[in-house]
Amino acid sequence: MRVSKVGVFTAVAAFMLVTASALFAGGVGEAEFVDPEERRLEETEELIVYSYGSLPGSLRDSIVEYFDREYGVDVELERIGETGAVYTQLYLERNEPVADAVIGLDQSYLPRLREDRLLEPYEPSSLELVRPELLVDDEFLVVPFDYGYITVNYDGHALEDAPGSWDDLLDPRFRDSFIMLHPGTSSPGRNFLLATIAEFGEDGYLDFWREFRDNVLTVSGSWSEGYGLYTEGEAPMVVSYETSPAYHREFENTDRYNALVFDGAAYLQVEVAGIVRGARNRRNAERLVEYIVSQEFQEQIPLSQIMYPIHPGVTLPDAFQAGPDIDRSVTLDPDRVEENFETWLEQWEDVMR
Repeated sequence: MRVSKVGVFTAVAAFMLVTASALFAGGVGEAEFVDPEERRLEETEELIVYSYGSLPGSLRDSIVEYFDREYGVDVELERIGETGAVYTQLYLERNEPVADAVIGLDQSYLPRLREDRLLEPYEPSSLELVRPELLVDDEFLVVPFDYGYITVNYDGHALEDAPGSWDDLLDPRFRDSFIMLHPGTSSPGRNFLLATIAEFGEDGYLDFWREFRDNVLTVSGSWSEGYGLYTEGEAPMVVSYETSPAYHREFENTDRYNALVFDGAAYLQVEVAGIVRGARNRRNAERLVEYIVSQEFQEQIPLSQIMYPIHPGVTLPDAFQAGPDIDRSVTLDPDRVEENFETWLEQWEDVMR
C-alpha cells in the first residue's frame, strides 16, 4: 500500500488508536446530571451546533440568519473534522454536553448513538419524506435531512475507458488510479467499505480488496482532501457521491466528471440530525430540527450540500438529472454494522497495509 501522495494511513491509524483509548478506557457511563426537560425548554438566546468540516458555509449562514430573524437567537455552529471526529466529540462530552444539536452523522451511527445515550428523541411536526426508507429511526432519536449514494467517481478527461463493473475495477490497467477514503474517519469511506461487504459478503470482501489494493494510489483521511486530490489530477477515480458530478455541471459547466453505478445499484447514505442529550437550549434545538426538515431549508440542499433533499416539495435542478440511474438502494442493517464494523475495519486495514 503506497501513501506517498498524502501519507495519511499511519496518521489515521494513530488517530483511531488515541480515539479508541479515550472512548473505552472508562466505559460508557451515565450522564452525571441532566436538567429536567421542562427547564431546558425555557426560552434562551443561544444555540450550539456541531457538524462536520465540509458543511457548506451557505447552510451555516442560513441557519444563523433564520434564528436571528425569527427568534433573536445567536447560533454557534462548530465544524469538527469528519463524521468520526464529530461522534467522538459528542461522546467525550457526554457527561457535560456543550452542543445542543448535531448535524451530519449518517444512519450507520444510530445503534451507537442509542447505546451511548448521546441524543434525545424529537419528532418534528413538519417532517415530509420523498421516500419512506429515509426514515431510518421511527423513534426519532435522529431525523434525516439529506441523502445520497456512495459510488466511484471518475474523470472522463483522464480515463476514457471507465470500468463498468466491480470486476473491472480490478483490472491492472487501473493501477494507482483510485483514491480511497479511510473508513475510520470518513463517512463516504465507511459506506464504500460497507458497499463492498454488501456486494461480496463477509467471506468475500477482503478478497476484493486484496486484488484491488494495487489500484489504490492512496487512502485519504477525509472526503475534502481525497476529492481535492482527484480534481487536482492525482488520480482519475475517487470514492464520492453519485451527486458530486452535479456540482461540476452546475458551477463549472462541464461533464468532465461522472459517477459509476454498477448493475443499477448503489449504497444509500442518509445524513441525520439530532438533539444532544442534556441540551441546555432544548427549545432552540427543537426549532433547528424543524427548520432543517422544512421546505424552506430543503430547497437549499441540492446546490449547497450537493445531495438529495428529503422533502418531496423540492424540484431538483437540471444538473441532477444527468447522472446515472439508480434502480436499487443498497444498505446493511445498522445493528449488524455496529456489531461487526470494528472487526471489518481492522481486517481491511490489515489487507491495505
